Amino acid sequence: MGGRGPKLLLPVGDRPALERVLDAFLALETVGEIVAVVPESLLAPAKRAVHARPNPSGARLTVLAGGPTRQTSVARGVEALTRDMPYIAVHDVARVLVSPALIERVLRAARVSGAAIPACPIRDSVKEIAEGRVVRSLDRARLQGAQTPQIFARDILARAHAAAIEEGLDATDDAMLVERIGCAVSVVPGEPANLKLTEPDDLRVLLAWLGAPRMEG
Repeated sequence: MGGRGPKLLLPVGDRPALERVLDAFLALETVGEIVAVVPESLLAPAKRAVHARPNPSGARLTVLAGGPTRQTSVARGVEALTRDMPYIAVHDVARVLVSPALIERVLRAARVSGAAIPACPIRDSVKEIAEGRVVRSLDRARLQGAQTPQIFARDILARAHAAAIEEGLDATDDAMLVERIGCAVSVVPGEPANLKLTEPDDLRVLLAWLGAPRMEG
């Protein structure tokens, strides 16, 4: 982010990224517990932010230090859950503008199939590149960009992570691990505003989305 500081504390409009994401989840009565997994150096400010948010449903809130990889951090978060919640949502705080409507849409699909993710169609032509040359063109009609939250039945996510540890795998998202144990993953329409904050230009786009009317559905 060009030296702008850690993304979870980066102001996006009137609130830091972490607070925006928390507010989206805490707005839902279906959310019974949230574990925020953060870099160890940010534990203190993250705890202040988490416990200061409005929590009308009384969800249990925990903040803990993550591991060396995304996968180990997710595993630590799952292990820290104390309530027997039947479904677990894994969300990247970099997807700052996640909406409660999107969370509920993914949850409805996960309740039917056991595993669900949001995704959006890819607009660009997609090329496989090697050594600066195009190897082949891919059919974008069959490709979509995966988003979070990804929501899974608790036992499915636990089995997927256990299998990954046994096989020594390190995946970029949890749906990949669930796919590897043979479970089907449902896909629901994502939201264009649910883009991932990665570079400074992304922040400008997010701020533009904040000023635009939100279209749900």
